[in-house]
Amino acid sequence: MNELGIICNIKDNKAKVAIGDMVTDFLSVFQSLANSYAVSFSPLRIGEQVLVIPVRGDLNSGVILRGLYQEKHRAKNTDENTFNIDFEDGTHLEYNSKSSTLKLDVVKNINITCVDKTTHNQNNTLNTKNHTTNANTITLNAPSINLNGNTQIAGAISTSGEGGASGTFSIKGNLNLIGNLQVSGNISDSKGDLTNHTHSCTCGATASPR
Repeated sequence: MNELGIICNIKDNKAKVAIGDMVTDFLSVFQSLANSYAVSFSPLRIGEQVLVIPVRGDLNSGVILRGLYQEKHRAKNTDENTFNIDFEDGTHLEYNSKSSTLKLDVVKNINITCVDKTTHNQNNTLNTKNHTTNANTITLNAPSINLNGNTQIAGAISTSGEGGASGTFSIKGNLNLIGNLQVSGNISDSKGDLTNHTHSCTCGATASPR
């Protein structure tokens, strides 16, 4: 006969179950996946309510079926279109199939590792309080890239046009330079070319640019 009980001892992926005054041997526990396609593991907890299914009538040779709600461990969201998991540290995972929306609230860090992965999306918006990306190389391919806000760059800047041709660097506003300015082409302002201009000296002579 199947018996309800409470996990009272844990060893690796097995557990002992207290059923009234009786305590079973360490029994195997059903997990979601355990085959060549995928293997999953959800940690056991002492005090977890389970069902012991005997094998050939013997509870000590049985298996544990888990996942029964308890008074202190109930689903926070039982919407018929929502799959959700609440972890003991406060992290929350939720997917709503009606709105096709995935929600992930993580208390601390998210680490994602992938190799040679290309993802195609229609539109994306990333909202973060603070964001840092660490990588050996970052490549952004887009016809137009907009940076809204103050931008600080630590390192050299080089520009080139399409196909390696000369690029254009345009600034709408003032340029404050701390250091030297070196150019290999001409310098001009609204009045014309400054590279080969001449000017009058105080002595009345005409001087050429250096």
